[in-house]
Amino acid sequence: MQKLVADIMLAKLARWLRLAGISIEDAPYVEDSKIIDYVKRKKALLITADVMLTGRAKKRKFRVLLIKEKDLEHQLAFVAGELDLDIGGYPGKICPICNGKLRKANKGSLAGKVRKIAYGRYSEFYTCRKCGRVYWHGTHWNAIEKRFKEANYILARMHKKKKKG
Repeated sequence: MQKLVADIMLAKLARWLRLAGISIEDAPYVEDSKIIDYVKRKKALLITADVMLTGRAKKRKFRVLLIKEKDLEHQLAFVAGELDLDIGGYPGKICPICNGKLRKANKGSLAGKVRKIAYGRYSEFYTCRKCGRVYWHGTHWNAIEKRFKEANYILARMHKKKKKG
């Protein structure tokens, strides 16, 4: 799969793509020329909502995906449709914060590192190999799954429109 980089305008979208198991970096710069140089050096696809940056990137002859959608579900569906990605949600693979790989953690090794209520209630935990954060499928996971279901519903409607048109 091609490397993906999102600019700061789409940091939330990048986080959600990582929740879906898709590796995507955050651009470490805000200045257009530095973003372009970084993405070009990485041989990546730039994902942005910035029309001016898109124009500059195209002039430098590398791939860029302009996101015009405003709400997260439509953004997820658009990216998945354009890049043929599965956004079914694959928890436990990628850290939504730093893009590091997650590994299943031994619960016993996490005593004192997570809130007592979470430690007592859940049995499956993941830790990020890069930043050390700890994750589990808490009560918030239902809301995450609901958002992915909505994005997949939008994606299915988009595919249906393409077939008709």
